[in-house]
Amino acid sequence: MAGLTAILTCIIRRGEEMKKRIYGIFCVLCITVASFSQEAVAVEPQNQMAENLSSDLKPLPPVIVGPQEQPMESQPSNTTMKTAVQLVGNKLYSDEFTRENNKRYYKFQTEKMSLMAFGVNSKAESTVRLLDGRGRQLTMRRVNGYGDFDYYKMELGEFSLLMPSVDSCYLVGAETVEPGNYYIEVSIAKKQFSKKVTSIRVDVMGDVEPLEPFVKLGRMSSVYTGKKIKMPSVKLVWKREPSVDQKYLDSYDTIYDMRTGKKVKSIKKIGRYIISTKYYEPDYGGDGCAIFTVTPQKGVIKNVKSKKRGQIQVTAKSNTAAGRYQIQVSTDRSFEKDVKEINTKNTRQIVKKLKSKQTYYVRLRYYKNVSKKYVYGQSKPQPIYGAWSKTKTVICK
Repeated sequence: MAGLTAILTCIIRRGEEMKKRIYGIFCVLCITVASFSQEAVAVEPQNQMAENLSSDLKPLPPVIVGPQEQPMESQPSNTTMKTAVQLVGNKLYSDEFTRENNKRYYKFQTEKMSLMAFGVNSKAESTVRLLDGRGRQLTMRRVNGYGDFDYYKMELGEFSLLMPSVDSCYLVGAETVEPGNYYIEVSIAKKQFSKKVTSIRVDVMGDVEPLEPFVKLGRMSSVYTGKKIKMPSVKLVWKREPSVDQKYLDSYDTIYDMRTGKKVKSIKKIGRYIISTKYYEPDYGGDGCAIFTVTPQKGVIKNVKSKKRGQIQVTAKSNTAAGRYQIQVSTDRSFEKDVKEINTKNTRQIVKKLKSKQTYYVRLRYYKNVSKKYVYGQSKPQPIYGAWSKTKTVICK
């Protein structure tokens, strides 16, 4: 009887979770009334003091919301990634964009697999991009702004909601992000500024929350073999232990190909895979998840020769699964300085502009470029490398 009760509890829990996911994207920027009452700072202009205070849906002027309030005039004109503002969860940033300063950058870091939600409210046509730590675009969305917007404090249920007016354009995006450094770029086209329109206000709010439970894999990667790869063991770490016996929880045995975002039956090809439950949803967070990587095999150099003055020829053993070869040539045995690097699709590569009579050390590895599917776009392909080959030595003619 106890087992049946636990199973029914688990089913009810799963139904509640699915409901939360369906509308989670719309409420992801919501803040509790208690939080607003303690932390929100609202300064009303004098000409609004005579408004009807009994209204059920009262418009408020721009505010700075969050644990670290800052007056609008103190907001930096961060127009580069070096001066990016640290994104504080559920804090409202209200910035004035100009023709000269038409971009803002916000940065955040994650140590675990997390759900990043970000909202933009603007009357201008804007572009919002999610960038990785090196500034490479991961996703991109456009805000086709029009009209104006206001803020409403809605005391309905147990939350207050940042809400646009009828004529505004409000964009909310959510993405599952892995550990690392990220930037969010908000930009406005310069053509929208004129003698009459010298500044445009854009308000943004975001939050980053780790997925739960934290998923630990017995091993994080495996080398490509051409055959199916055995699933790694899974260990779950909870902030709070679930109320249901863990043996009744969903199994973490579902595999998603990160390139397509779709479920796959097995792990085989070179690439990156998400391991979670069958209910995992990239844009709604879902259950916790972990990333498993299949890397190319260790590089193999067939031979290295120097047939012409100032040149060497490197021949690699073909690897069609990876399809690409990275060659490093250096006068330093440890490859820490004076390194010439070449990326190629050819198994035979000529390395030029070398010093005659000089001894060079050569190594090679296979790699494959693999993109990642996000909710709002496909990232540019990034390399997955195999291990370096044994080092070869050659004297350049």
